[in-house]
Amino acid sequence: MTAWSVEGLAARLDHFSLGPVDLALEPGRAVAVLGTSGAGKTTLLRTLAGFVPPSAGRVLRDGADITGLAPEARCLGYVPQGLGLLPHRTVERNVSYPRELRGDVEATRHVRPLLERFGLAPLARRRPAQLSGGEAERVALARALAADPELVLWDEPWQGLDVEAQHDLGFVFAELRDAARVPVVVVTHDPGLAFSIADRFLVLRQGRVRFWGEPRELLQRPFDAFTARFVGYGNVFDPAALAEGAPGSLAAWLRARAGSDGIAFARPTVSPEGPNRGTWEGIVRTVRPTPEGFTLTAGVDALPVVLRVPAPVPFPIPAVGSRVRFDLGENDIRPLGPAGATGGSGTGR
Repeated sequence: MTAWSVEGLAARLDHFSLGPVDLALEPGRAVAVLGTSGAGKTTLLRTLAGFVPPSAGRVLRDGADITGLAPEARCLGYVPQGLGLLPHRTVERNVSYPRELRGDVEATRHVRPLLERFGLAPLARRRPAQLSGGEAERVALARALAADPELVLWDEPWQGLDVEAQHDLGFVFAELRDAARVPVVVVTHDPGLAFSIADRFLVLRQGRVRFWGEPRELLQRPFDAFTARFVGYGNVFDPAALAEGAPGSLAAWLRARAGSDGIAFARPTVSPEGPNRGTWEGIVRTVRPTPEGFTLTAGVDALPVVLRVPAPVPFPIPAVGSRVRFDLGENDIRPLGPAGATGGSGTGR
């Protein structure tokens, strides 16, 4: 089992700068890399893999500096966006390709256990064009593992997959971590994947590390609108959305408590009818069923606030145009901005 670490890693591409980035990648652990488009997520993976030369910093494998090694000498597997499967090769020969490059004359025999492990044996003679998206993802991962890597880098593994394929790929992830004990760095825009597999989160913004820490820290302290929405806060408002709130309005109350980048809070629960109804009132604009009950959007003055009615529904479902009330306390809100990023922001040291 191999431990990897990244110290002050930086890279420059055209007008874009990445880093410095510090990471600890332990055996059997997974890191989810998050960020908006253009944040540097794929650049980080490509720099770790050796495809992009770093401008500073080091990549260490069990304490040994491998920063100057070529990609094929780094003992890692890389699954890019688009997967990069060779269209003229069968599934079996796509998976065996890394071993063939190493001169393994029995490459196809050696990869048969991988085909069985990922349910690809019945597809061994097919070509990539004959595969579903989930099948192609499994082929790409099996190929990455064929050379016995000590680190796996995976760029957007669930992109474009249906629910069933995502479910199947989740078991692949679990086996990769628990059985193979290989550290994984995965770039994803999918909260379900990130929270189901990641032990640590790295959040990038314009090439800089904004957060490095555990999922719980990120849930408790989202520091910008992207992160708040990613981790599931149903209501995220920037300062401009709160600026016009009249004294005594919800917008004014939130504005007084917001950070420099705004404020976030989860979906408040709609109060039932009765004398102790909630403090704030809104007019229902939309009603949508969910597995957990119903989600409502209500206009509270000028703010569209997302509310919830949990299952089992204890009272008649509010109709569009009806008035609903809810509570929102000091402990429910999360200011966004630098002050909200304490206890997890920085360079990841």
